[in-house]
Amino acid sequence: MLGTRFGLLSIMLASALLPGGCGKGTRLDRLPVSGSVSAPAGDLLSGSITFLPAEGHPGPAATTGLVQGRYQFDRSNGPTAGPKRVIVNRIIPKAKALENRNAKQPKGSAKPPAGQKMQWTLFADLADDGIYKCDLTLSP
Repeated sequence: MLGTRFGLLSIMLASALLPGGCGKGTRLDRLPVSGSVSAPAGDLLSGSITFLPAEGHPGPAATTGLVQGRYQFDRSNGPTAGPKRVIVNRIIPKAKALENRNAKQPKGSAKPPAGQKMQWTLFADLADDGIYKCDLTLSP
């Protein structure tokens, strides 16, 4: 009797842990998205890229590195399908930052020199259609 109960309990537990349905996953499944980010002046940016769910949509945020204008997520850290707010952060290499610091700027200006924008916000709609490429172009 105890063995039968244990066997039945094991089957119930295993079926509760299995994902339901067949075919495509849920809207909250992470996607292996990759792509490029084109800068206004043709620079190959380094920094980070973050995909956040657009307002009113569920899902986790996903952030990865941006190296020489390219990024890549896998199924363990990628964004979910649906509308996204995309934030691209630029990191200026130390040598370039020192060069910029020595460049003449107007007194009291805390902004980077012209052409050195540090963050962009864009919007993208990621479809779970098997094509996980998202190339972005930044505006000046």
